[in-house]
Amino acid sequence: MLQRLRGNSGIKAKAVYTRTLDHADLWDTALESSANVILCTAGVWTVIGRYQVPAQQLIRIGFGSAQFPDNQGYVYFALYDDTATNSVLEEGKLRIVQRDYDNVVSYPVKEWHTREIRGDVNDKRKKVALPEQVHMPFVGRDSYIEIQFKAAATDSLIDVAVGTAAGLDVWQLPVTIYVI
Repeated sequence: MLQRLRGNSGIKAKAVYTRTLDHADLWDTALESSANVILCTAGVWTVIGRYQVPAQQLIRIGFGSAQFPDNQGYVYFALYDDTATNSVLEEGKLRIVQRDYDNVVSYPVKEWHTREIRGDVNDKRKKVALPEQVHMPFVGRDSYIEIQFKAAATDSLIDVAVGTAAGLDVWQLPVTIYVI
């Protein structure tokens, strides 16, 4: 079990490429309530998104190197509530976690306040850099990259923001994918 999360440091990849997981990749309808929202209790970590690693892949969070700022990944998350007319930004803390497929082993990778990770979706100078986390183990087949949120106030997150916030609910998580 642990091997699937940790990967094998001696693995020789057939190919390595970078990708940015977005809202559609990470949002999981299985996490929603019957009202099609994700309920978040103030001060409690709630899983709001996850990505399951497919077969023949190992993944590390982030891409590039901090030594080459123009070649590294940048993270951005804007979380919105379920207000009926105009969705409102949610405040709290966001955490990226690596978790094995049967929820026994997990590794927190990074944690930020939501204000830190929603600079400007179109300007990487205002985003938070996230180079490849080489000090962390690989996330292997069937294991998960999880997005957890600790809300500042009890509320519900919605999949698609509405009203003046429509289209602004952007999630961007850079990853490095190793094809084995």
